[in-house]
Amino acid sequence: AAAAAAAAAAFESRNEESETVILRTASKKMAALTRATKANYVIHDRIEAETTDREDHTFCGIMFPVKCKETLPIDHVVINSIAVRGALGPLTVWVTTDAVHGEISMSKKHWTKIYERTHPPSFVAYKELDLASNPVIMRPGEVRGMYVHSTRRGDEAIVYDNKEKRKTHDDSFITVLPGRAHVSEKAFGSVPIWGWGSAWRDNREFVGQIKYGACYRLWNPSENPSFGGNFRSAARVLFMCQRRRESPFSKLPDDCLFYILNMMRWDWVDDTSVGMRREQKRRRRVDRQTRIEEARDMMEDEDGAGGMEEEEDDAVAVAADDRSNDAVLGVDEEEGDVDDEGGDVAMEEDSSDDSEDADSSDDDSDGESAASDEYQWGDHVSSRNSLVYNDEDSSDSEVDGDSEGEVATGAERRQRSAMLRARRSIFQFLRHH
Repeated sequence: AAAAAAAAAAFESRNEESETVILRTASKKMAALTRATKANYVIHDRIEAETTDREDHTFCGIMFPVKCKETLPIDHVVINSIAVRGALGPLTVWVTTDAVHGEISMSKKHWTKIYERTHPPSFVAYKELDLASNPVIMRPGEVRGMYVHSTRRGDEAIVYDNKEKRKTHDDSFITVLPGRAHVSEKAFGSVPIWGWGSAWRDNREFVGQIKYGACYRLWNPSENPSFGGNFRSAARVLFMCQRRRESPFSKLPDDCLFYILNMMRWDWVDDTSVGMRREQKRRRRVDRQTRIEEARDMMEDEDGAGGMEEEEDDAVAVAADDRSNDAVLGVDEEEGDVDDEGGDVAMEEDSSDDSEDADSSDDDSDGESAASDEYQWGDHVSSRNSLVYNDEDSSDSEVDGDSEGEVATGAERRQRSAMLRARRSIFQFLRHH
């Protein structure tokens, strides 16, 4: 009986050990099968985007768009603080409620206040405005409007510059675009401090710093196209080795290789943001050429002819471009205007009279809004006009570097493109009539 009891105890002990091994194996397998899709940390390096500072102007506020770029495989960007300088005073920071597309509404109801505090003057050093309690989180491709305003009396509250470049700041993660200055002591106010005229000035640039962190996406089969060419080649070679019986990797299942790649950073195989951007531009050029050829084939079928004149070929090429390719040529698809600054962002006036955005704030009077609308010239615009921006990449050769002569011919290319677009409209009208 004693021997039987000992044998039973030993058998139960072996069963428990085997169950423990099975559970451990199952847990390891589940770790490989349930791979994370994004990093559970924000990078420790504090990224600081600092703009140029010429101190062209000082006044009450500055509004500008910020875009989260899609070059690197990031899940989101977190803006933790911005910094400005000037007489400062009672400062507020506002951000658009949702991501914007092409234009930013000037109506207060489309904005959310995320910061409010009074600061002493700081004319030399930048004063940091901590947004940790209400950080701005942006996904790749998103554009958010940011607005810094001071209710301090006078015209020395916040320093900003005239627009000098197409992009105020551009790095691997974000792009800061030119925006619009505010000369009213009231947030979103439509009347300037001197009581008449327009309260907004187009073609102005934010001056200061933006500090942010980035959360990366982790590799998964569905995310493979988002990674650089070197990383994709490494993943392909790894699986090629696994298919060879003489390779040690052949003993590993696919899930283990997936897990290994999932734990690798995007830049561990010498991919760079510049190289990935060049690769993306090459893909866009190929897609553009494909659309051009498809449009040419469609036009040939409509005309019933085997070929087209050279001018008509150019018209088809322009018509085949979508909005992103229009930005490459510097032509706005909707407006068709030629930019005078050689591809710079056009802060155009929206002639819409939509009553929803007629007033810049909820308690502005109709008389104030009407008075501001009567006074518009140059960079002076009213509260009715949305801030229109162009967040597309300028040209496919921007990264590679253009000579001054090539840049000088940009206006001619845009003018020719605009004429070809008009010519195509005439062709279509004549065909239908």
